[in-house]
Amino acid sequence: MRISRFAAALVLGAMSLPVSAESAAPAERAAKAQVLIDMNPLLGGYRIEVQASDAGLRLEGAVANEIEATLATQLARLIAGEDTEVASALDLEAPMPEANSGLITEVQDRTTAARLQQRLRWQVRNIPLDVRAEVERGVVRLHGQVGASATKDRMAAMAESTEGVNEVFNYISVDPGLIPGERERQGRAEQLEREDDWIRGRLRALLQSDTTVNARAIEIKVREAVVTLSGSVTSSAERSVAETIAGNIPGVREVDSRLIIERLL
Repeated sequence: MRISRFAAALVLGAMSLPVSAESAAPAERAAKAQVLIDMNPLLGGYRIEVQASDAGLRLEGAVANEIEATLATQLARLIAGEDTEVASALDLEAPMPEANSGLITEVQDRTTAARLQQRLRWQVRNIPLDVRAEVERGVVRLHGQVGASATKDRMAAMAESTEGVNEVFNYISVDPGLIPGERERQGRAEQLEREDDWIRGRLRALLQSDTTVNARAIEIKVREAVVTLSGSVTSSAERSVAETIAGNIPGVREVDSRLIIERLL
């Protein structure tokens, strides 16, 4: 991986030579620009090298067209700053990459896994559950044990509606003997008290992670653990999902839903 080699070069250089703050800055900017370009969905499949120089940054490698070369330069300039020179020596007419780089896929999978874990841990109904998720190229595999088949199905539905998930394999097993313990721990979770800002932040993140809800059209207000939802949704099902997510945030005492259904034409 290019980033690993670049980081290794920086480490070896630091071991052999004294480096001032001024000379370290270009190398640091180059490393950050390299990561930004490698993680970009349009550029990650190309072999683009970001080199540091006294004047600024230099891009070497090849892309398919001028549009992508301009994008690479713009991303590097975001890191370097407008006053720093970014020279592009990128060749054009390279073959279009067939797939994203491994780095992009890994970042996407880890982000998806984090989103799903947040959904599993930030709602009262899920707190007592011992469920874990593995994500590989957008495919989720759920493992663990729950007390009821309905809970198992709910976990799968939650995974399917999580941003970044393409497919779900549900390997969760059902053991009815777990139900009393789950209910006891869920009861304790319902008694938790949380600050209004904590509730608002968690609810916003959960709504943004759910592909069935347009979080940008929903306004959230929280006062003394009472959540007020306002804005518009496209169906009663979307409104129900938003209300259910809000009502299951630990610490929420009540949900005042003022969501209006505005169907798309």
